[in-house]
Amino acid sequence: MSSIEGLEIRAFRRDDVDGWARTDLQRRHLIDGLENSGGYLAAVLPTGRVVGKIGIRYDEQPGAGTVLQFDVVEEFRDQGIGTALLRRAEQVIRDHGCDRVTLGVEETNTDAIRLYRRLGYREFGTEVSEWDQEAPDGTTYRYRCLCLLMCRTLSGTPSPP
Repeated sequence: MSSIEGLEIRAFRRDDVDGWARTDLQRRHLIDGLENSGGYLAAVLPTGRVVGKIGIRYDEQPGAGTVLQFDVVEEFRDQGIGTALLRRAEQVIRDHGCDRVTLGVEETNTDAIRLYRRLGYREFGTEVSEWDQEAPDGTTYRYRCLCLLMCRTLSGTPSPP
């Protein structure tokens, strides 16, 4: 799926946080997510470098897994890493017994929207989202944007235990 030989998709671990997070705020969000969400997956090069990640939650929509904080290092984009991460996340969500994947993407993120549409995601609404961001000077501010809500139905979903 990825054009990078030896790429591994595995659980994102706590010892991956410092190598991934670019700010203290990102570090805190990742640690909180690892402790309080359904989990994260990492795309890892044979060298051990994490070049992508995606989070999964199960408490956003009944019967669905929600993907969030999906990112691939810019220099490694357009090489199939995002597709590989998202497909593995879909498998994890399916194995969890959910029949749908939902996500929110900033309406201005046309590259991501194109990826999601190509992989079978369809729009079902919009919502205003906001989260804390860290400015270059280290101050924290509240970022607010309009997100396109998208969903994909998973086939072959096992029955919940």
